[in-house]
Amino acid sequence: MEIRDNRTEISLALGEAVLDIVQKGQDVSRENIARTMKFKAERERDDDRLLNYWKACNLLI
Repeated sequence: MEIRDNRTEISLALGEAVLDIVQKGQDVSRENIARTMKFKAERERDDDRLLNYWKACNLLI
């Protein structure tokens, strides 16, 4: 169950980043997604969500 929840949270984090990029009219690229994820992670106070942002960024590599 935890692995599935992790995947869901990571997918949501990536989806939020893509949505932010699209709303700003930018190209959806690995670079832009990673930049957006980094920006979100820097402002995240929840350690679990921060970890999910980090995991999602590693998936982009």
